Amino acid sequence: MTSLPCFDLEGEVAIVTGASSGIGRHLALLLAAAGARVALCARRESRLAEAAAEIAAEGGQALAIACDVRTVDSIVTALAAAEAALGPVSILVNNAGVVVAKPLFEHSEEDWDYVLDTNLKGAWLLSRAFAERLVEASRGGRIINIASVLGSRTIARVPSYCAAKAGLIHLTH
Repeated sequence: MTSLPCFDLEGEVAIVTGASSGIGRHLALLLAAAGARVALCARRESRLAEAAAEIAAEGGQALAIACDVRTVDSIVTALAAAEAALGPVSILVNNAGVVVAKPLFEHSEEDWDYVLDTNLKGAWLLSRAFAERLVEASRGGRIINIASVLGSRTIARVPSYCAAKAGLIHLTH
């Protein structure tokens, strides 16, 4: 039974990336409180297990899945594990994100790729894999991309983050 009756998600299965801390963890807990079964995905597995245990302690159903959104194999494995344990995924929350705080001229190509691959390419890869599953099963679903105000304006020292979030905003439109 949901503790948020106005937001009843009973019977839904959600997958949340970046769920080991911050906004992702909070969103996973809220989705579970609304009745969804939740797959929590991130690279930090121990933090995921804590969040899944917190959901279970409140009577929800959750699964912690180690996932690196930068790799297709990890994404496919995470989606398959979520569906095997919780049922067909109907809600995707692309929240995984990283920041490299340096001025543009100090960003290495590796820094740039790390941020863009995690914050933008990862959301695209996971959305594509999720959408393919929905089309194959002839069912609908929801994709929620977590962007930032820094996708529409910039500040010094986080140019790759701003560029990635701007791309995510445009991917969402």
